[in-house]
Amino acid sequence: MNLEAYQRILDDLKLDTDKKYLSLQMPIDGFDLNERKIFSHFHDAQGSRYWFRSKDGRYDSIGIEFQESIKRDKYSAEVLEEQKTSLFAKIQQVAVKDGMASSLGLFGGTRFDDKDTTDEWNDFGMVEFHLPKWQFDLANSELFYTVRTDEADLDEILIDISDKLKEIGAITPEPAQAPEVHMMKDIFPEEWKTLVDEALGVLDDTDFRKIVLARQRLLTFKAQADPLYLLDRLNDESGTYTIYYEKGQSIFISKSPEKLFDIKDGVLRTNAIAGSAERTGVEATDEQQKAFLLNDEKNRYEHELVRESIVQSLQPYTEDIEFAEGPDILSNRYIYHLHTPISAKLAEGASLFALLDAIHPTPAVGGMPKDKARDYIMENEYGTRGLYAAPLGMIHENDDSEFVVSIRSMLLNSKSATLFAGCGIVRGSSSEKEHEETRVKFTPMLNVLGVEPE
Repeated sequence: MNLEAYQRILDDLKLDTDKKYLSLQMPIDGFDLNERKIFSHFHDAQGSRYWFRSKDGRYDSIGIEFQESIKRDKYSAEVLEEQKTSLFAKIQQVAVKDGMASSLGLFGGTRFDDKDTTDEWNDFGMVEFHLPKWQFDLANSELFYTVRTDEADLDEILIDISDKLKEIGAITPEPAQAPEVHMMKDIFPEEWKTLVDEALGVLDDTDFRKIVLARQRLLTFKAQADPLYLLDRLNDESGTYTIYYEKGQSIFISKSPEKLFDIKDGVLRTNAIAGSAERTGVEATDEQQKAFLLNDEKNRYEHELVRESIVQSLQPYTEDIEFAEGPDILSNRYIYHLHTPISAKLAEGASLFALLDAIHPTPAVGGMPKDKARDYIMENEYGTRGLYAAPLGMIHENDDSEFVVSIRSMLLNSKSATLFAGCGIVRGSSSEKEHEETRVKFTPMLNVLGVEPE
């Protein structure tokens, strides 16, 4: 870090006392930093930390100590847009070097639905996006350090930051141990199969074409899981998004393969992902699995429903929607999916939060039609989804963003973990086969916990 050159920038800086925050952007490529060292150093900030990493490497962002949040008890695209604009307007942003690559962002998202709850999701609001004090952009080796303007000492701030980064870089965290499992059980497995059978009785080919039903698996431990162990295990599978999100006494984790959408320079990209088959690790069997997916009528029908719905949802907000005529195969460590990339140019005046509301939930996690499926889930599904299958991600002042559909996920509270998995139910589905599919979908989170699948 070129402290002398950066200090000259600050010496010439006039603090804007009308702004609530000062955010300094600086390179950190001279420091030996990674997620494990950062979380180890900021142990006392537990409950106010996140890690968000894109599967293509665009984002690798860690936030520590939430300074301020935009939040709502009920979703309102108009109000959230106003809150976002107001929050960024409070920040005086200063880059200490020309040509910086990243931009200050907010991390967060919204619950799957607005079902009233007093359960294990209480730490997470209906809609929340957080401005952290420390935002590490590990993809571009940059840092945003955001403090209250009335607390900013421009003569000492760079030295303090440099000293802190050296401390983090010098850390050698102790090896972390897997949590010892006390008990593991599926929650209402037979009742869930019955629910699938009941749903099949109300589905048709026109008015109610698909419903996604999720179930849960509960694990309890003899001691609370070590966050450093969880971070280590999150690196064990490539080709997926990584979400580690602490709020209060809770941790939400997802290793999702599914992007809801991203926006960059006015272009939106998304995917239709639906239809799945187990990846066995046996080459000949896996080739058969992929061929099965590409040709199976039930999986192709489910996939086309998802693609059709996403395109319809995008039309009021975009122009020139493009997608391939047929799907390809998306390969994850444990599962294959049918996959169709979709891209579109944003229409003038399109609102980020209106887009988010229009696209979520996709038929891949809700059903079709969207509103009818969501109502059915809220009324009939066991438990509350909370952040499971909900949109989480990063947003910026210019609306560049990336959101994940947070499937393959779990919620940790104290000495327990609740794992979530769902599957699409259409006419022709089998409750036994869907139960087996969800069993496979628990595997990524069991792997994060260091637990062998059943």
